[in-house]
Amino acid sequence: MQAQVLSATVNRVEIVRTINYGQRYIIDLKCAYKGQVCVSVLNMKSSDSSFELRKGPIYFFSTYGSCLCFHVYGNVVFWNATKRSLGTNYSQWHTLDELSTGYTPKGMAACKSGAVLVCLWNQQVHNRSLGKVLKLSQNGRKQFEISTDKNRPIFICPTYIAENGNGDICVSDVNAVIVTDAGGFLRFRYTGAQSDPQFDPYGICCDSKNNIIVADMVKNRIHVINQNGELLHYIQYKDMHKPRALCIDEDDNMYVGEWLSEEIKVLSLQ
Repeated sequence: MQAQVLSATVNRVEIVRTINYGQRYIIDLKCAYKGQVCVSVLNMKSSDSSFELRKGPIYFFSTYGSCLCFHVYGNVVFWNATKRSLGTNYSQWHTLDELSTGYTPKGMAACKSGAVLVCLWNQQVHNRSLGKVLKLSQNGRKQFEISTDKNRPIFICPTYIAENGNGDICVSDVNAVIVTDAGGFLRFRYTGAQSDPQFDPYGICCDSKNNIIVADMVKNRIHVINQNGELLHYIQYKDMHKPRALCIDEDDNMYVGEWLSEEIKVLSLQ
């Protein structure tokens, strides 16, 4: 199913507060405890690949330049490129080598069940670019894989992922948001408004109403679509520039990480 809309209104939202994280190139952002976030950035000034647990607004900080997620059981799960493993804080590691031969992890999300969703990309370009999504149990075992619909590839390069409140799996891919049900069966593709010549989705999250919220970094706006793929409106705020990473907390406060900013913007969607 292809979800299409003609146009939508723009909701201009005020910035409630900002959080400084000291790096300009944010890769991923996930909400942890109330008022705290996990941040992953690309450190372009050095080869530093450190990570640390902090106190205060930033609960977990990584300069791996990799995606991460905050687990429902209180752990931060992230991709450790050096160990080629999924790391849980410092102590627990699960290798993906047997499950991801020829692929590299991209986005990750924690499910309410305790499982973890991982986007994988085959590191090829143009017509050879393919991706898939794995659902892993807490011990790293594969529960199922999403890669095709009616024997046709679903993904080109899945980059960000979120589980919706209704169980749907929402993925930012090349020029489309792809949504499957909880079992991995394709529900729809959202490709933006018909008036948009280009749609480049990045960070993705879902609010308490099961709306899907996705950052459009090139167009400097955020799309809000409902659980059936219909565009409700756009979100913009003052001086918005290259919104890339998104997360949302239990109070529907949305955290926005911009690609060339050292601050996380916090918006209230209530």
